[in-house]
Amino acid sequence: MFQNSAARLLVPAIRSAMQSRCQSVVSGPPTQRVSTAEKVILGGGMCAASLCIPAWVLYHIRDYKGDK
Repeated sequence: MFQNSAARLLVPAIRSAMQSRCQSVVSGPPTQRVSTAEKVILGGGMCAASLCIPAWVLYHIRDYKGDK
């Protein structure tokens, strides 16, 4: 019986101590259109950036193996 009454008294204090999230997300169509040229340029840049290190390693594989 004491546990139930203690729990009823503690619940408001615990709820006020917990952090509450305040988020507001508005979904809908984009407000600014991204041009096709910008998409192509940025996509190409990301692809090139992700392929630079593997290309460098393949180009210098002989140096890594020690064959000269």
